[in-house]
Amino acid sequence: MRRGLRAVCALALCAVSALAWAQGALQCRVDPPTPVLGHPLTWTLTARDIAQPLPVFSAASLQPDWLLTDQQGASGSDAAGHREQSVALTLIPLRSGPVALPAVQAGDARCPAQSLDVAPAAPGQAPLQWRTQMQPARPYALQGVRVELWVIGAGNLVWTTPPARSAQAQLVPLEQLSRTERIDGTPQLVQVFAWRVLPLQAGEVTVDFGLVRAHAFGQLRVYAPPPLRFAARALPLWWPADGLIGAPQLQVLQATTAVRLGQTGVWRLRLSSPGLDRAQVLRLANAWIAALPRCFGPLGAQVHHADETSASETAAWDVDLFLRPISAGRLQAPALRLNYFDPRTELPATVRWQPPAIQVDDPRLRHLTMGLLGAAGLLGVLFGTRAAACKLCRDRARRAALRAVAQADSPTALLRAWLAVPPRARVPAAPTLQAWLQAAGLPQTHALRRHAERLQRMLYLDPPGVGRADFAALATAVYEALHRRR
Repeated sequence: MRRGLRAVCALALCAVSALAWAQGALQCRVDPPTPVLGHPLTWTLTARDIAQPLPVFSAASLQPDWLLTDQQGASGSDAAGHREQSVALTLIPLRSGPVALPAVQAGDARCPAQSLDVAPAAPGQAPLQWRTQMQPARPYALQGVRVELWVIGAGNLVWTTPPARSAQAQLVPLEQLSRTERIDGTPQLVQVFAWRVLPLQAGEVTVDFGLVRAHAFGQLRVYAPPPLRFAARALPLWWPADGLIGAPQLQVLQATTAVRLGQTGVWRLRLSSPGLDRAQVLRLANAWIAALPRCFGPLGAQVHHADETSASETAAWDVDLFLRPISAGRLQAPALRLNYFDPRTELPATVRWQPPAIQVDDPRLRHLTMGLLGAAGLLGVLFGTRAAACKLCRDRARRAALRAVAQADSPTALLRAWLAVPPRARVPAAPTLQAWLQAAGLPQTHALRRHAERLQRMLYLDPPGVGRADFAALATAVYEALHRRR
């Protein structure tokens, strides 16, 4: 009797199962059955003999508890002619604890919502810890803040910088690094992500770090760290809206110290400050240019981003100040003053830069002096040439006169030749021997004075034709005396 009852029950169950498969069936399976925070799992939906297609899930429909990374479907028929459909979804849980998968409906078949207990870490591993650091801790609006996100306990992961964002602040990602920090008294390896955060206004600021992705031996891990919330203090009402917040950094890249009159010099500065924009830099540069003396001549300014701005914690700008002095000498410009609000003292402060003195050289005076010296040299050359030519002419005339003295054949010819010899340099020819001797300035014992007396006696006292031998000796003596005399 019992055996018959069991057979009837088995037949009834088979009939119910056959009827169920004939009406269609839907199965929803999770692998692995115990998910781990940040680790992917596969949610498989399988439909049999259901005319309607399986539902398609979007990433938004699974947020904020799940991240959908992949979705693949397949359909076909088996050997018995049953129609089969399947969809495999790759999901990553974004929080630990009880997390639900939504219900699935396909035709009349339905999978109820599944509640899964997501483990905070894999077995034998410590769960990740998230911490944030701010410097300074209580910033003002428009004051640069360094924000760090620490991931503690993830030594075997390769991280990607998370896409942090904020509606109330500007964010610039900085270099990520790994370092050892003492956490709760124990040194641990910490992955550090950093940003430069600039609150745009006073009040509540929320920094959403987004989803942090990492890879462990090629497998993707995704985590959702908690957001950072802090309050930005309002600036004092007496501080201008476009004023600098925090001490700016000023670096001198180039400073002209010597220039010629009419040429252009340049002062190239690199100005860095959190939140500094082009309009602020131009305002500072133009205000300083307006304060420079007129002797610096026409000035202009060019402003452009520094090359390393993207990797810096502050906005850096290169400022080129061009000047063309209009007066020579040593020019000293007033100091460049950069006023800023110091959040530490909550008072105004100033950064100063004293530009170097510029030595302006006027080449016109030097060129004029060189021209005058050149002209004087040319005149000297001309006068020297003329003097040399005159001396040459005088020497030639003197040699000719001396030859005439040596060739004189009578006292009268000797007198004419003697008088043709200049008594001194730059002295005209003398009309008589007495005048010649006086012009020459010869002492009374000089031989030429005796020769002059003998020549005069031959001319005026001795009879003509007498003393030819004496005349020849006299002519020779006069020639030798004149030749020795310079």
